[in-house]
Formats: sequence, structure tokens, C-alpha cells
Amino acid sequence: MRKFEDEIESLVAVDLAVLKPHQKRAYAGLDQYRRPVEVRGVQELARSIAASFGAYAIFDVETVLRYPAITPFVTQTLYSVPIELRQAACDRDRLKAERARNQMAQMISQALLRKFHFEPLQHIGTSCHDNWHEAFEQQFGSRRGESQR
Repeated sequence: MRKFEDEIESLVAVDLAVLKPHQKRAYAGLDQYRRPVEVRGVQELARSIAASFGAYAIFDVETVLRYPAITPFVTQTLYSVPIELRQAACDRDRLKAERARNQMAQMISQALLRKFHFEPLQHIGTSCHDNWHEAFEQQFGSRRGESQR
């Protein structure tokens, strides 16, 4: 049976797998001739990975977040992936590239799962879902009561 952690890792792996070749090279710090250049496109990749979590309520301790709020953490995590691993994901040997992408996905998903708790929403609609009402009621409900006193 598939674990929830595997599901999160798969989301990240798919995002990395569907990158266009120029995006992969930019993130790996390579130009079209595979020469080292400045790393680019990390913020765009982070936004793309974060958007993959649109169907989840994301908890940071007791704070409930929507997926755009985790983008800075994803960006930081993407920068922490070793450049050698990023470059291996651009290798012409498909097996080597796939292994590198899977290892990157595992690193990124583990970092996300250490920092956040993900709760799948039954419906993709945001504020109309029961999970959101409960989560926001827990976070903001008592504050509203205190401020009205």
C-alpha cells in the first residue's frame, strides 16, 4: 500500500520530470552546451512545486497555510540540493538522470514533511471545505472572541 509520504514525493518528482530541458539546465547551472553558468529559474520551479500542493491544507505548527505560503521554503530547499545532483539530473543517460531526479524529489519531500504537515482536502475548493473551516476556526476562532470582549 502506498504511504502518504510517497504521494508527496511523487508530486515533487512529477514537477521535476516535466521540466523543459532549458529549465532543468538553468536550475543545474548549465548552458545549452553543458558549460557552467549562473543558476537561474529557482523561484519559478519553487512556485511550480508549491502549486502542486493546492489540494492540501498545509499546517506549520498551528498555522494553516495555502500553497503559495510555502514557496519561500521550497525555494530555500531547492538551493540546498547539491549542484552535482542537479547536474546529474540533466545527464544524457536517462537512467542516471532519472535516479538523480528521484533523489532530488526525495530530498525535497523529506524537507517539506519535516517542516509542514499536509492534510488532503476532499474537494479542491479552498474556503468552502470542512477542513478549512475547522482549521481556521481553531486558529482564529478564539482570537475573535477575545478581541470582542
